[in-house]
Amino acid sequence: MTIPLRAVCVFLCLLAILAGCSRETGRLSVKGSVTFKGLPLPHGNIQFFPLEEGKGESAGAMISKGSFEIPADKGMLSGKYKVVISCAEEMKNPPKNLARGSSPPTEEKLPPEFSSFEKTRATAEVTSAGKNIFDFTIP
Repeated sequence: MTIPLRAVCVFLCLLAILAGCSRETGRLSVKGSVTFKGLPLPHGNIQFFPLEEGKGESAGAMISKGSFEIPADKGMLSGKYKVVISCAEEMKNPPKNLARGSSPPTEEKLPPEFSSFEKTRATAEVTSAGKNIFDFTIP
């Protein structure tokens, strides 16, 4: 019994596709919590930027009820990262001269030691040997 050449080609193509899907990317999942003034941060976002040039890409996630998670497929490589945490809210007293149809202006709720790319002091080290759970406390 001979197998048709077309069937062999289809099988080899499927095998190549499956092999490509199972390749290890080196990306790692990251999760954790953010508290502000002793309470879980209700909403916001968190971003991780590599501290070493050329070592990985930045990644981020939304914060909801004080928790965040970045799955491995969108995760980071092992290394040290600068962390920026932001929580913007609508201004309580917006300027009166807003352009018609524009979005309401927002202001940052968190101190620049966490929310400013230039001033943040928050860091994290992602490792392949760790659980990569990071908890940030913002006074």
